[in-house]
Amino acid sequence: MAADKNLIGEINGNLRHLIQLLQTRSKKIRKETGITGPQLLAMKTLSEFPDLSISELARRIYLHPATVVGIVDRLEGRSFVKRRRSKKDLRQVNVRLTAKGKGALRKAPGAAQADLPGGLESLPDKKLKRLSGSLAQLVRILDLAAKGTLPKRRRGRPRKEESMPAKQRGRKSS
Repeated sequence: MAADKNLIGEINGNLRHLIQLLQTRSKKIRKETGITGPQLLAMKTLSEFPDLSISELARRIYLHPATVVGIVDRLEGRSFVKRRRSKKDLRQVNVRLTAKGKGALRKAPGAAQADLPGGLESLPDKKLKRLSGSLAQLVRILDLAAKGTLPKRRRGRPRKEESMPAKQRGRKSS
């Protein structure tokens, strides 16, 4: 069975639209606060998890550590964050939100991602599970494409584990 080119085009269009919405919201926040979307995300993460290493912060916000170093440099230049050596391991440097950073974070409007939970909460669990599985599949496809290892199209229905969210894969049903 051949892939439905119209559906694929619709999915691509929706993904481009989603990216455009996120970029527009990020630009608005930057114009209002002088804080970029990635900086705001780093600050929000540090407010939830104080004293993270650069690598742990990068892992939590899905950015490369070298990119996060630049973000932290700019935030530190504005006195929104402070670096300090770990007391447990002096080789490790942790990042902490300052009082000024906490104040800036309270004044900053929510990122587009902050609007999402409210909208998702209105969906029934069945739709949420389907959406979660579909997004997980998109992430896998894009991850494989980035690595240059996209599989060939399979015929027939997907295996049950392919349509499950990543957290549930590998678990045995009880």
